[in-house]
Amino acid sequence: MKASSLLLGFAVAGSLAASACSSAEDGLARSSNGGGGSTDQATVDTRPSAPAGSNDPSDPRVEIMPDPFEGLPRGKAQLDTVCARGLNDRVAQALCSNPSINSVEELQKALGLGFVDRSDQAQNGARGNPAFALLGHSSSLVMREVSAINPRAFVFSPTPGQPVHIPGFVVMGFARGEPVVEIAAEDPNNRALHFYLLKFDIACEATHTCVPGDQLTPAIEKNWKSWTLYQDEDLKNTIVDCRQCHQPGGPTTKPMLRMQELKDPWTHWFRNDRPGGIALTQDFVKAHGDNEDYFGIPAAILQSADGRAMEDFVTGQGFGSQPNSFDSKRIESEVSQSSTAQPVVNFPIGKSATWQSLYSASAAGQFIPVPYHDVKVTDPDKLEFASGQYRSFADGKLQAANLPDIRRIFLDAALEDLSMRPKAGMTGKEILVQACAQCHNSRLDSSISRAKFDVADLDTMSAADKSRAITRMALPSSDKLHMPPALFRTLPDAALKLAIDALK
Repeated sequence: MKASSLLLGFAVAGSLAASACSSAEDGLARSSNGGGGSTDQATVDTRPSAPAGSNDPSDPRVEIMPDPFEGLPRGKAQLDTVCARGLNDRVAQALCSNPSINSVEELQKALGLGFVDRSDQAQNGARGNPAFALLGHSSSLVMREVSAINPRAFVFSPTPGQPVHIPGFVVMGFARGEPVVEIAAEDPNNRALHFYLLKFDIACEATHTCVPGDQLTPAIEKNWKSWTLYQDEDLKNTIVDCRQCHQPGGPTTKPMLRMQELKDPWTHWFRNDRPGGIALTQDFVKAHGDNEDYFGIPAAILQSADGRAMEDFVTGQGFGSQPNSFDSKRIESEVSQSSTAQPVVNFPIGKSATWQSLYSASAAGQFIPVPYHDVKVTDPDKLEFASGQYRSFADGKLQAANLPDIRRIFLDAALEDLSMRPKAGMTGKEILVQACAQCHNSRLDSSISRAKFDVADLDTMSAADKSRAITRMALPSSDKLHMPPALFRTLPDAALKLAIDALK
């Protein structure tokens, strides 16, 4: 099986999942090379651009994506807006003093989640450290970033080895590639749960010249130029709206932490004593070796990442009941029966009747996308190439400027099951529901413009709203108004035509 370029859109199985849709009128967008502000002619990226969703790590072209923070307040002005709300969680208490934060480590220390002195790791082990976990597949805000060699990392308030509530807890999520840290924090006085995005700025963004060597290596975790803090309230009508996943029942319901794979064996979570967790860990080590820290987690303890720790944390805070919960044990059993080399070898692709029912519910717009049924989401040939290139970089044999995009390693044949493109045979209306219902539904806050486009109620939708949607769907994927946002998924031409015809 050889790596091939494919026009597609990429799509947590764990907590801190975020939105995959845009508002009907907000005009906000994201750029992999953007700085979050207006683009002027002096800083336009003139490098050859790859098609949206390029899935070939050997393709040297740069994929230009819109910027979801464009047009939003930045820096102190935005921080003042958050702090004026008088919140009492640890994020507000720590960051409203506007500290100088220039790295992942400094942010973790500010929030009380710093790791102990690295010089003492061999003696201390995990003592005195926060809890942490690594995820090898995501259906969240960073869906296109995450695999075993570029995992989603979580650092959170430690639990005592069993589910227990931690007053004023904090949890952080991050994947290399996007200059954003997701944070959830509880007010210890009233147990109100607040969600934040901390957008940090790296040097290459100012000139729109970021390359994988800037975004997918330890470089992105330090030397930040500035940072901006957004609360979920500030993002409710943007494509990075936290509430679409964390408050799926609508504005009158209780917000929640998300972890769909909540039970043993925690299919896509690293763990050194489960077959799937071991396979993911081995893929990570093959690329990164055993001397590289990741999201501030010291290399000396990185391989003790534990999906059970995340389960204990999520359950202990009162979120043990998850919508469309992923039955890891049953699904992995069915997959292994259908494809006996799983999880180490993930082609042929596995099958699971249990998983299929979950997928059908998510495709019908009832839930957020379901995690993939197999442990690995990667194409073995692409993974081998990308891992080798990253290992050469880590060994000093390849300059950062020449590092390929190691995110482009998804298995082509799995893209539909990953919810990264519509299932073959869908009607235009079914495509619209799968691609848009998560963010355009009847449960939304009716005051935001995105609520005007309820994809489940096309029959009563105004002609003007349908026309606006058609116009936006026909825009290039690099346009900030394009729907659905290329940040999450891109409809192939045939699927796009069916969806537009359904609106017509």
